[in-house]
Amino acid sequence: MNLHPAMGLDGTIVAQTRLGAIDGLAGRLSFCGYDVHGLADGASWEEVLHLLWHGDLPTADQLAGVRARLEAERALSADELTLVRGLPREGHAMDVLRAAVSLLAGLHRPGLMRPETIFDDGLRLTAKLPMLLAAWARLREGREPIPPEAGLGHAAALLYALHGRRPAPEEEAALNTYMVLLAEHGLNISTFVARVVASAQNDLYAAIDAAIAALKGVAHGGANEHAMRTFLAIGDPAAAPAYVDAIVARKGRLMGVGHRIYRAGDPRVPHLRQHSAALAARPGAAGTAHAVAEAVAEYILGHPYFQARGLFPNVEFYSAPLLFQLGLPLDAFTMAFAIARMPGWVGHIGEQLAVPRLVRPEAEYVGPAPRAFVPLSARG
Repeated sequence: MNLHPAMGLDGTIVAQTRLGAIDGLAGRLSFCGYDVHGLADGASWEEVLHLLWHGDLPTADQLAGVRARLEAERALSADELTLVRGLPREGHAMDVLRAAVSLLAGLHRPGLMRPETIFDDGLRLTAKLPMLLAAWARLREGREPIPPEAGLGHAAALLYALHGRRPAPEEEAALNTYMVLLAEHGLNISTFVARVVASAQNDLYAAIDAAIAALKGVAHGGANEHAMRTFLAIGDPAAAPAYVDAIVARKGRLMGVGHRIYRAGDPRVPHLRQHSAALAARPGAAGTAHAVAEAVAEYILGHPYFQARGLFPNVEFYSAPLLFQLGLPLDAFTMAFAIARMPGWVGHIGEQLAVPRLVRPEAEYVGPAPRAFVPLSARG
């Protein structure tokens, strides 16, 4: 069956939002009116969470309240730790995360989402996800989960729970900026899926579970893991041109390059590149991952194939060496994306709850014309 090649929802307005504004032609992104460059340089991820959920940047007292509530919700209960211990150690980390969220629903027994409680419920799940990731990752490596450290921001809390040490300032700054940049991005596929599930009058865990499933796709959040696998396969910056040429020759796809919306470059890339470079420049650091990424970027920016098609490094490109240098397991890269995106997902779900109508698009039927039923005995 041949369907129309342009079939889809491109350019179709299906929702209104006050959260993220994207100008793909100019390469601009803003959250609630604030340019992402200012937020990436000066805001904590907790400030962006408050901004996306309440429409304004927090005061000092409001920010302290957000941080205190996140800290209070982080610790995993005995039942939650038992849940994590029962998760399979094999398979992909994103599959484990989906299972964990579904099983948490069995423990927490969330009710139907309501506008007046969505952010309280969202904060609880937002606080738990990094601890679930870290506990499971440690168990997979034969190490025991550790309780959260008091007084840490969300980015530092994740790194502490994963590695058992307070992160260096440049490590915390790198992950915080990554999380700020990934916190929201309009009606992307995982956010759209979350809003669709919310419109069905469901619980928050079901909507987030569906968003995580969509995020795993290599055409969405899963690209960061595969970009890093490419950089590891290249191994040496000097090998980048030949590797890229081989991909072009076989009409393959270079992960982390190109974006559905941005035509003049992804505005998040310079910040991620800067932090990845800072991690690579540390004394004694193994900066090969960043060096390979830089070699690939330099080559494609001058390559006629990529330039003719307007293909530039996207947010996943430098996310890959950044997360790699922070010590996250490769298959947990997209879990980090999910943790960062929780403010955007929950914010959009909150908006959807204000629209008391099921999201129910229709498909144009292009199958056979009406025909008479033929009994099995007469079909030959």
